[in-house]
Amino acid sequence: MPPAPKQAPLHETLLHAPQQFAERRASSPWVYPLWGILVASVFVLYHASVLIVWNSPGKGLAKDFHKSFLQQTKGYEYFRGTRNNQSWAMFAPNPNRTNAFVRVFVEDQDGELWDFEQDIWEDNRYPYFWYDRRGKINRRIDGKKHYQRLYGAWVCREWERHHDGVPAKSVSFVRLWTRVPHPQEVIAKGGWDQWQAPRKQTEQETITCKTVVHGQLPNELRERYGLELIDEETEFRPVRERTWWDKAEAEANRLEREAERVERRERWEAEKASKVIHGPGDRPAPILDARGPLREPSDLVNPPEHADADGDADADADGADDELQDQ
Repeated sequence: MPPAPKQAPLHETLLHAPQQFAERRASSPWVYPLWGILVASVFVLYHASVLIVWNSPGKGLAKDFHKSFLQQTKGYEYFRGTRNNQSWAMFAPNPNRTNAFVRVFVEDQDGELWDFEQDIWEDNRYPYFWYDRRGKINRRIDGKKHYQRLYGAWVCREWERHHDGVPAKSVSFVRLWTRVPHPQEVIAKGGWDQWQAPRKQTEQETITCKTVVHGQLPNELRERYGLELIDEETEFRPVRERTWWDKAEAEANRLEREAERVERRERWEAEKASKVIHGPGDRPAPILDARGPLREPSDLVNPPEHADADGDADADADGADDELQDQ
């Protein structure tokens, strides 16, 4: 039996195989139908127009056109909805008027304050060769309490890691800023040194490492770094996880409590309405008896039978007292 013919390699087949014509021919030179091309073209034109106007300066001569164009084309809603909005306040003609830095200080267990060196004040100078994201994070946490709590928890963990597992007492954030003069002032003075400008500072958030969430190293990391383990039940603050199921359960419990509250209210109102309330004309008003509590007028007009016995006993007692006095 003769051996089967050896197949040529794929690359040889693709490059050197004889040309073959396909039986099916495309009915149109375009991949998509005409209506699809028109829709895509209109969308690209709209997006490009909003993008160009959005990133153009919104001040000066083009201020009115910038605002009216984005309002009429719903550019504000479109860019916010698609998360394409970007602030360009760092550029001219409206640059920032302040240079702000957030300094991070750590207070140890002995009460001594340490600079954690998370800012570039008196540490680096513009321009410098190495740059990382910490500079942007440092500007982002300025005045944001929620961010400072998360960032402070990381600082607490880093302090423990670098100090043999000994936790810090607290982490404080201090904002330091200088004013950026107007260009006319800089030109008139012949220059400006930002590091020599008068600076101001304001104390912001203070984080307690013992109570902040994830401000302590868990045993998993302590074991990795060779640190002494802790009792996580009492010394570690985990993040309280709330999934969509937990939120749904909480909402169902809230609706159930609300329904019970409405039911109790309706039952109380029904019981209140079922009680007979006498009006002013339905029942004679009680009168005050000087010898005792309030009595009904009917009791005074028709006294009960035991009232005669009580009256006879009182009369006998009065007669006995008179006889004793006569003797």
